[in-house]
Amino acid sequence: MKALHQASAAILLLGLTALPQVAHAEIPGPVEAMIKSAAATGDQAQLKAVVKAAKATNPGIEDEIDALAKTELAAAQTKAADERQARLSHQGYFDGWDGEGEFGFGMSRGNTHETSGTLGLKLEKESLRFRHTVTALADYGRTDGTTTREKFNAAYALDYKFNDRIYAYGSGMWERDKFAGYSRRFTESLGIGYTAIAMPTMSLDLEAGPSLRQINYIDNTHDNQLAARASLSYQWKITSTLTFSEDASALMASGDTTLISTTALTSKLLGALSARLSFNIQNESNPPLGLKNTDYSTRLTAVYDF
Repeated sequence: MKALHQASAAILLLGLTALPQVAHAEIPGPVEAMIKSAAATGDQAQLKAVVKAAKATNPGIEDEIDALAKTELAAAQTKAADERQARLSHQGYFDGWDGEGEFGFGMSRGNTHETSGTLGLKLEKESLRFRHTVTALADYGRTDGTTTREKFNAAYALDYKFNDRIYAYGSGMWERDKFAGYSRRFTESLGIGYTAIAMPTMSLDLEAGPSLRQINYIDNTHDNQLAARASLSYQWKITSTLTFSEDASALMASGDTTLISTTALTSKLLGALSARLSFNIQNESNPPLGLKNTDYSTRLTAVYDF
């Protein structure tokens, strides 16, 4: 009898192991297509929203949805990186430039008659190893027929990327700002840069190195300086239409320091057109006699991307 029971148990165990395994629940076709489509855009915020909706309407397969989203996003990012590398490797010098033009003006009448205007330009080109940046700004204002603001600058920077984080840079800048005390100022800089944050919605570049500066002051005196320079450039895409940015630099020479900060909030309006509100502070530690150390300016401008 005992042998009969053992044989029966063995037959039952054999039958159970021979049964097909229960398959995991499958993701419905339309849901799978929706997740793949969202992942293909590379927009993680959009994919997150689609995944959240898919989980809410398909309880019990949350793990399968997460796994699919992760796999498809990784595939899309790899494909985008490969396409970008192939495109940049065949790029000519005049190819691949992006930029923006910035313009704004103001006018007031009454106790004072004030007219002001701002024009700005920024061009960027990125290749596998190099990054070029060209900037220019003209800021001019008159009050009651007298010029009260006259600020111009133009700059070029070239970065050589050792890897995704570390790069060497060289830059040159020309400036003119009589109300800050100089009629002409040239600055040449070299140094090392580090990308501390590199995310789809946030970036932070830090730079430091030596600089040379040649200055013609409005009192007809001249000065040549060896200085140390440090800067940061921060950008945060708060939403798909709203971006916060901060650009700051410090140039420190013997007895003469220049601190500049520009904080801006840019909102997309329609297509390539945006509106930007910015606040600039520039401090000169040793201006000519009779001039203030710090200048402040607030600008509301229209920005066109091209």
